[in-house]
Amino acid sequence: MRHKLNLDGLLGSLPLFRNLDAGQLSELAGSCREVRVPRHGHVFRRGDAAPGLYVVAVGQIKLALPSLHGNPEKVVEFFGPGQAFGEAVMFLDRPYLVDAQALEDTLLILLGKKDIFAAIDRDPSFARRMLAGLSMRLHSLVQDIETVNLQNAQQRVIGYLLNRPREGNLTRFAVNKNLIASKLGLSPATLSRALQRLSEAALISVAGPEVVIHDVQALQLRFAAG
Repeated sequence: MRHKLNLDGLLGSLPLFRNLDAGQLSELAGSCREVRVPRHGHVFRRGDAAPGLYVVAVGQIKLALPSLHGNPEKVVEFFGPGQAFGEAVMFLDRPYLVDAQALEDTLLILLGKKDIFAAIDRDPSFARRMLAGLSMRLHSLVQDIETVNLQNAQQRVIGYLLNRPREGNLTRFAVNKNLIASKLGLSPATLSRALQRLSEAALISVAGPEVVIHDVQALQLRFAAG
């Protein structure tokens, strides 16, 4: 996997860096480091020191709590091209609590802590955008906790489908169903049964990674009814 990157363009396309001028972007890009991770390879593991902020240029990354005492890992989040991760632990100056693993051949851009802090000093709005990103991540984690603790299996699956990007009535699973099940706090078998019941009710059709939602309103009512 070889990609020639326009780092200035990549960074400038991210909301996090949108207010930096060309000189600042060029300076920041000059301090970046490319990190290539093969499929199933790890970017970092729980307990590793946090060197900075990672941006996905190509590929996909999974964050997960590692398996302990024979229990399966717990998927926390997925990140695709243009998304950044690792900033929260960087600010705390503590080791990572999760593993980061590539789901496919992946190219990352690493921005070191020192350079991130320098960008914050130059542009206070950069700090505000980082805070906004962290706040959104916290909100998402709270929603995940609510999902696992207050919703049944059918509601979790419906909520996932309704929140996925759609092209008309078509949506797609972002990753394989086993990983989705882990993120939703379900077993793969339970996820499959929930999808089967929704299909039998003619609310959705599933073909591989593609899901056709036949009636969004009916699916929303099914979610509300539990």
